[in-house]
Amino acid sequence: MAKESKNILLVIGDDDYAAEAAAKGMIAKNVPEECRASAVETIDGAAANAESQIASINACLASVQTPPFLDPVKLTWWKGVTFFPGGGRGGKISEDVKNALERFADTLAQSPLPENQLLVITSTTLLQTSVFAKKMKPIADMQDCSVPERSKDRAAAALALLPSLAKAEHLTFAPGADRAFVAKTGPDTRTIVSELAKMRTYLGDGKGEVSEDDVAAITSTGGDDTEIWALTDALASRNPARTMAALRCFQGDGGWPIMVSTVVERWFRDLIVAKAGGGDGSFKARKNAMAAAAFSMNELRVGRYRMVALRERLVSSQPPPEYVEMEILRTIMPRKRS
Repeated sequence: MAKESKNILLVIGDDDYAAEAAAKGMIAKNVPEECRASAVETIDGAAANAESQIASINACLASVQTPPFLDPVKLTWWKGVTFFPGGGRGGKISEDVKNALERFADTLAQSPLPENQLLVITSTTLLQTSVFAKKMKPIADMQDCSVPERSKDRAAAALALLPSLAKAEHLTFAPGADRAFVAKTGPDTRTIVSELAKMRTYLGDGKGEVSEDDVAAITSTGGDDTEIWALTDALASRNPARTMAALRCFQGDGGWPIMVSTVVERWFRDLIVAKAGGGDGSFKARKNAMAAAAFSMNELRVGRYRMVALRERLVSSQPPPEYVEMEILRTIMPRKRS
């Protein structure tokens, strides 16, 4: 039975920045900086056909079977493998490649790497029930860097990761500014890191806390079109086509009608406060006041009432998406005067 190894790291997931960061963390922890240029060997895992895929497997195996020459340690990084089971179009690989991968795992299990040799493998996808995955689990540390499928989960994951990424730039976020930041950048980790570096430059050395006004001033709008700000901005425009486009972005997520009705009801509630002259002078309060100016107080109250009623109906029954869309559109359409 192969012993458990801590010098093999298998990173799976489509967050390429997080996967690369995990690999670089392994390098930083185990390979002295002065010898990384010679002690780290990178094997390209991107291969389009069976012949090049088997060649990539053999190149990685040859690397891990070759001990370090002059350096005290050697690390092989099999980078961006595109042909693991479950990856690629349809998740299918040839039988020859499948067998070669399983032999690769068997070799690692039967001949564990010495303490001064390490292997890092990064790949977008790996079917966990595949024979290859089952052979790798006992001998490798597995790390998941997958991006959540649902938009609200992507946003939540990005928000949870933000403090550690901000710390690298010596930044912290004022209450509410973190959500405003992620809402603008989207959940892509690489984009967030880039925007944090830009924020650091914008604030200069004298300031470390990011406010909502700072986010509004310098942060660029990023990749995830299903963020809440896109919907509320569309509602504020009172443009039916824009609102429909924003709503359609949510419809791949389970439970989206209740989530959206809750968000829109809360938005109308905030606008009622802004219309009445409330607010603390923050960026969010000023933005709400601008949006509220496009509605009468009665329209805001009717809109909120419609969303409360919609949410109650959604909890008790399952009206079709078209009904949800029409109810939301009615909240922004100008009311006809008799």
